[in-house]
Amino acid sequence: MKKTILNLGFAALWLLSFNVNAQEVVSFTDNIQEVRVEPLTGNVFVKTKNGLTSLDPNSKQKIWELDTKNVNSTTTLDKMASAYAAVQNNDFLGALDSNSEIEFIQNSPYAQITFDKNSIIINSLTGQVVFNSATEGYVIYTTSFIPSKNEFLILGQKDKNIDFINYDLDNNKIKWVSNVGTADGFGKELGNLLKSFVKNSISLSENKVEINNGIIYAGIKNLLFAINDETGKILWKTDYPINNFYVNRKGDRVITVLNTGGILSSKKKLNILDATNGNKLWKDDITTKYISYLEDHGDKILIAHHGGFNFYDYEKGNKVWKKDAKGKQIKQVIPLGQDYLYIADTEMNLIDKNGANKWKKFIEIADNSEDEVYYLDNVGNNRVFYLTDTYGNMVDYNTGKKIWRKNIEFDKKRPLAYDVKDDKFLVYNNKRIYTFNTNNEDSPKPKGKIDVKNDKTIETLESFDWGVCIVGQNDVIGLDNEGNTLYHKTYKEPGEAGRRLLKTGGIIGNAYFGSKSSMNRSLSEAKFVFRDEKGNIVQEVDMFSDDAKKRMTKAANEAGNTADIISKNVIANVDKRYNGLKQTNNYAFILARGESGPELVKVRKNDGTEVAKIDLDSNKPMYEIDNFTDNIYYASGNDLKIYK
Repeated sequence: MKKTILNLGFAALWLLSFNVNAQEVVSFTDNIQEVRVEPLTGNVFVKTKNGLTSLDPNSKQKIWELDTKNVNSTTTLDKMASAYAAVQNNDFLGALDSNSEIEFIQNSPYAQITFDKNSIIINSLTGQVVFNSATEGYVIYTTSFIPSKNEFLILGQKDKNIDFINYDLDNNKIKWVSNVGTADGFGKELGNLLKSFVKNSISLSENKVEINNGIIYAGIKNLLFAINDETGKILWKTDYPINNFYVNRKGDRVITVLNTGGILSSKKKLNILDATNGNKLWKDDITTKYISYLEDHGDKILIAHHGGFNFYDYEKGNKVWKKDAKGKQIKQVIPLGQDYLYIADTEMNLIDKNGANKWKKFIEIADNSEDEVYYLDNVGNNRVFYLTDTYGNMVDYNTGKKIWRKNIEFDKKRPLAYDVKDDKFLVYNNKRIYTFNTNNEDSPKPKGKIDVKNDKTIETLESFDWGVCIVGQNDVIGLDNEGNTLYHKTYKEPGEAGRRLLKTGGIIGNAYFGSKSSMNRSLSEAKFVFRDEKGNIVQEVDMFSDDAKKRMTKAANEAGNTADIISKNVIANVDKRYNGLKQTNNYAFILARGESGPELVKVRKNDGTEVAKIDLDSNKPMYEIDNFTDNIYYASGNDLKIYK
C-alpha cells in the first residue's frame, strides 16, 4: 500500500494513529489505497485498485468515477512495462518518484493519477482524462500547468529519449515535443546532480513555470530551462542547481537563488543571468547567510542580505550607492513608500531611496544579534511595530522615536508566541499575556498568570471576541480579555512516539494558525518586489509557495481567459473555502493517554468542552482532514468513514 500524503496542516499529522466511531460510512468494492481532499471543492478522492472516485462529503454522492480498465488496457500496461524497463536504472526517475498516486497539479483544477505505473492527467472537477501517458508512450517525470496558455508542460521519457511535451488543452493535442537528451546521457547527468543535492545539503524545490516575452522559464527540480513558447526549442539550460528564479520586469534578466545547508539553510547564492543565453552576468555569486529583500527597478536590483544592503546595476554588477546601508546582518527590510525600514543586527533604521539615513540614530530592538525578529511592519497611524525575543515597541517612522517610553521586555528563555487580528496584538511570554492595539500610547501591562504544565510545548495562540485560547501539547486554555482563566484542560502524554508526531504537527500548524514561537521559527526568505518607472510597487512575490487559494487567485488574475480554464464558480468556491478557513479553527485536537491507550481529544476552544474522544487502534491509519469543514476522512479496509 502506498503511503498517504497528508498535506492539509497540523491536524492531519495529529490524527495519524487514530480510529474513531464514524458518523457516516461509504463502502467501496475494494480496499481503499489512498484518500485525498481535493483543494478546490473539498470533494474527497478515493483510490482503489479498480479506479478513482470523487465523493461529495455532504450528500455522500459520487460525483464521478474513473474505472482503471478504461485507462489501462492490456496493451497500455505492456507498453508502460516496456517504458519503465527503459528507465529502471535511471537515478533521475528515482529522485522524482512520489509516495502518492494522487498529485494535485499546482495552479490548476487538474490532478495526476497513477494506475499501475501508468500516469494520467484528469480534470479534478469532471474526472475527464485529458492526457494518458500510456497512449503517448511516455513515463512522466513532472507536470506543470501554464494558466495563461491553458497548456501543460510535461517532462517525460519515451524509450531512451527525455523530452519536454507541450500539451494544448484547448485543442486536446500535443503542440510540440522538445528533446532534452537521452537517458544514458542527460538522464544520468540529472540523476547524478540530484543525488549530489543530498550530499551537499541543497534544498529541493517545487517546480515553477513562468512565461515572459515568449519564453517559458521552467524550474524543474532545481534545474532551469529557457524554452521558446511556440517551437519548443530549448534556448539554454543551467548545468548547476538553483532553488528559485525571478524574471525581472523588462524580461531581459533572470535572478537565481540557491539554498544550501539543509532545512535550516545557512548559505544562499544569488546571481543574475542574461535571459537571452543564460550566461551569468556576474563573475562571482553573492554568497550570504540569508537574503532579506529583493526589489527590481528594471535597470537595477536592490539586494539586502546578511552581509550588505545596496542597489546593483544589472549590466555591470557594480553597486549603485557609494556605500552599503549602515549595519550588517540585515535581517529584515520593509518598504515604506519609497523609503526602506530595516533591521541590522540588534538595531532598526530608516533610509531613503538613495541610501541616506532619515533618522538621527538607530533604534535598539534586541539585546543579542541571534535574537529572532518575529514581527516588523507598518501598523498605521504613522507607526511601525516590532517584536523580537527581547523587546516589543512601536516607533513613529516620521521622527524615529519610540511611542512607549518603556519597551515590553520578554524573557528569551521562555517561549514567545503572538497573534495579530484586526490591529489587535496578542503576545504570550513567560506565563503572561500582553494585549494592545496600534493606538496604545502606553506599553501594555501583562495580564493573568497561566500555569501551563510545559509552556515550551505551546503551539498556538489565538484571539477571539470572547478572549484568548492557548493550545499546547498538554494544555488547552481559555482566558477572558482581562487574562482571567475561563477553563484549563491538561492531558497526559501518550508516549514518546506520539510526542515526536505532535511536535512535527505543531511546526506545520504555526503557518496555518498565524502564530509563531522562538522554538520553531527560522528566518524566512524575502519577498521579490517589482517597482514601475515612478518607483511605485506594482507586484510582490513570496519566495516560498503559497496555499491553493492564493495560487488559484493569482492564476485567475493573470489569465485573461480564465473562465475557459477554471469556471468562475470554482474560483468563487476557492475564495469562499479558503477565506472561511481562517474562521473555522474552533477546535483543538490533543493527543492524550486514555484509559485504554492513546486517544484523540477534540476540544472546543470557546468553552473548553471535550466534544469527542477518539480511540487509537492502528499505528498506520489512512486519514485526510479538510481544515475548512473540520471533516475527518478515514479509510478502513474498503470503507470510507466520515466524521463531521
